[in-house]
Amino acid sequence: MIQKPLLEAVVNEYLKGTKLSLAEISVSEDNDIEVIIRRTDGEGVSIDDCADLSRYIESRFDRDKEDFSLMVGSAGIEE
Repeated sequence: MIQKPLLEAVVNEYLKGTKLSLAEISVSEDNDIEVIIRRTDGEGVSIDDCADLSRYIESRFDRDKEDFSLMVGSAGIEE
């Protein structure tokens, strides 16, 4: 199982120096991973932002060894 602190470190490594920040991260007992990001400049998160982060995460973990599912999404509109 992928440990949440390790996953969080990988995500923050990718986000460093971007206009994106980590909003939420969860890892279930079944290794279902959900990463929610937001933009720090008030703009919306694009599908490319999510796809790029997803590819980065997948490049850092062996899906066959870890057997995980991954969803990267946007925090949406904040009030």
